[in-house]
Amino acid sequence: MRAIGGVIAILLLASLSGCDRAVRRPQGEEGIVLSTDVPVRNSTAVLAVELTKLQRGQEVEILERKGREWMRVRTRGGIEGWVEARHVLSKRAFERARALEREMAPIERQALGQLVGSAAIRLTPGRASEENVLFYAPAGTPVDVLRRERTSRLGQDVLPRRYQPPARRARSLEPMPPSDLWYCVRLPESFLIRVGWVYAPLVELKVPDRLRHLQGEYVFVAWYELASVEDPEIGTSYHYLTFDAHRTAPVPGTDFERLRLWIWDVERHRYKIGRWEIAHGVLPIKHWRDGTLHRFRMQLYDPKTGELTDVEYLVDVSALFSPRLLRSRP
Repeated sequence: MRAIGGVIAILLLASLSGCDRAVRRPQGEEGIVLSTDVPVRNSTAVLAVELTKLQRGQEVEILERKGREWMRVRTRGGIEGWVEARHVLSKRAFERARALEREMAPIERQALGQLVGSAAIRLTPGRASEENVLFYAPAGTPVDVLRRERTSRLGQDVLPRRYQPPARRARSLEPMPPSDLWYCVRLPESFLIRVGWVYAPLVELKVPDRLRHLQGEYVFVAWYELASVEDPEIGTSYHYLTFDAHRTAPVPGTDFERLRLWIWDVERHRYKIGRWEIAHGVLPIKHWRDGTLHRFRMQLYDPKTGELTDVEYLVDVSALFSPRLLRSRP
């Protein structure tokens, strides 16, 4: 009898252990839902049953990944199913993205752009892999360009900014390595994650229509509206300050190479250049208005030493039809 009792006890313990294993749920990483009305399905098949919908900002557990397209999740209510991976981001990546957003918060828009195709929004610049992709934003999304960086071609190493003053650069025969240009952008408020890096060819800069045709050998990387004037034939136009870079051969280490003050000529009904200066510098530019003065603070390379120094430009618009560009040190 004692032997039989021992066997029964062992069987009961095994049964309880088995039940415990049966109800124990696998633990996954935490995730954040990026979109609204995301369907949770019972499989990845085309005719799968929809179990529930997820809302933006909702937290889920990521239990399994199926390639790059699907992931199995568990909701807070205990429902398990499959969702498209593009709608869910790991909480760890989400927190890093929020940290990047806080870092870029003080930087104002340098240029307005628009995505020309579905673009990967990345945590860091570089396209060596998909590991730094946060999500994909659709074509046509407006973006504010905040910063620019270059990485090695198809790589993820940010190239150091090695600027040489013109005299020394002319004697340097070392070619620049192939590189990719990246923009750090801010997305509209409708996005849960609002800041990330985008491959620059996927962003079309939305230069104001009346300025766009003035680009040629040099293109605008940043522009600022200064004051409006009324043209009796055309209507309202604006004076602008632009920051320009060479279209095909930019100066290494710089984001812009010169600045130009564009004045709308109400007699000829077109733009004229009020003043332009060579200015080898980097973004971001800080802009604010003080009465009739527009102030622009930036970092420019010293032509003798090659070191970055703080420089301030002023645009005086007190004389509406003849604004003046002045340079001073802050």
